[in-house]
Amino acid sequence: MTPQEPSDEMLEQAALYALGALEGLERETFEKIVAEGCATCQAVKDFQDIAGLLGSSVAPIAPPASLRATLLQRVAAEQKAKGAEPTREPDRSTKEGGFTVVRSTDDLWRDVEPGIRVKPLSFDKTNGRMTVLARMAPHSRYMPHRHTSPEELYVLEGSLFCGGYLLYPGDYHRAEAGTVHHETSTEDGCLMLMIFSPNNELLESLA
Repeated sequence: MTPQEPSDEMLEQAALYALGALEGLERETFEKIVAEGCATCQAVKDFQDIAGLLGSSVAPIAPPASLRATLLQRVAAEQKAKGAEPTREPDRSTKEGGFTVVRSTDDLWRDVEPGIRVKPLSFDKTNGRMTVLARMAPHSRYMPHRHTSPEELYVLEGSLFCGGYLLYPGDYHRAEAGTVHHETSTEDGCLMLMIFSPNNELLESLA
């Protein structure tokens, strides 16, 4: 008996079978036909050989370094258009390889006084100074203190009365070592970036 050439439908099933995309009853039925030794067997072998070459037929190309950032920007834009929260990196603070990263979503806020919270960003062991975000609630005050090293602050939001000056967003203030802040207060609340020594001397009274 002269073997019959496989039909187009049989060749299509052979391709699906070779790629592992034929399932259930269709797979069982096709395997029985393959076992009969018809011309389809050779077709399956041919398709399997081709499928095995697909992964190695193209030289690997390294994606550009900007690809990841571009994809994240596109995802964020699509989610923003849908009213969803943008995708963020996992919440984590890391310090390795000479780099420090503190995420805006890291929950590191600490209460230091009633109505006053700080979020530590870094600590300079050599100079004994730390960098923090400080948030003061409306009508809050920080007690008088003497600086053991220079203190710097930059107002990001709200307003602050400090060192005899009323400061607004974008204003910078520096207090040298040995100076005293008699009053640090805010009426409408504020957020500021601060660099200071945790060893500042708190003063109960300035009398």
